[in-house]
Amino acid sequence: MYMVVDYSEDRELLTLLRRGEISAFVDIYTAYYDALLNYADRLLNDMEAARDVVQQVYYKMWENRDTLNISLSVKAYLFKSVYHGSLNTLAHQKNIQKYEREQLTDFYFSTVIQSPEAEEALWKSDIEQAIQEAIAILPEKCREVFVLSKIEGLKNREIAEKLNISEKTVERHMSIALSKLREELDWLLQIILFFSFSHWG
Repeated sequence: MYMVVDYSEDRELLTLLRRGEISAFVDIYTAYYDALLNYADRLLNDMEAARDVVQQVYYKMWENRDTLNISLSVKAYLFKSVYHGSLNTLAHQKNIQKYEREQLTDFYFSTVIQSPEAEEALWKSDIEQAIQEAIAILPEKCREVFVLSKIEGLKNREIAEKLNISEKTVERHMSIALSKLREELDWLLQIILFFSFSHWG
């Protein structure tokens, strides 16, 4: 059973880690190793490969401690890193296709934000911040159309009238936005699904 580092202590923990305090690294390692290993094993279905991925994530975290830039929580940072490390392993095995999620964004905006289970997967602030960051880097017009559609709930016709553009242009901007958001947020979906299915076991 692993201890959970309080989110409010993350900033202090990272400060100590950047200073090279081994005790801070040990705390992070102890808190999340078992959960990360279980997560990687579910993705890879290979315990040895999972162990390699997790160890590599921790190794890079320590080696790059001076320049760590963690905008989410330590927990979210580690799971995101393990997810990408697992995908890199799968890419070498040519199995990455089965992890595509075509309806990612609709899942987020219709289910995740309203789901207590999703908030158990990551802290609510992590989910919200990850989504906000992904939206923020969309091209300006795509971002404007996306916000009007998914957050303000306008229909394509209403968006077209509001922005003085055609409905086809609205559809094109939405298509670009959804594609880019799938790329940016797929790691978070995998974590949410992992925790959701874990509760069933």
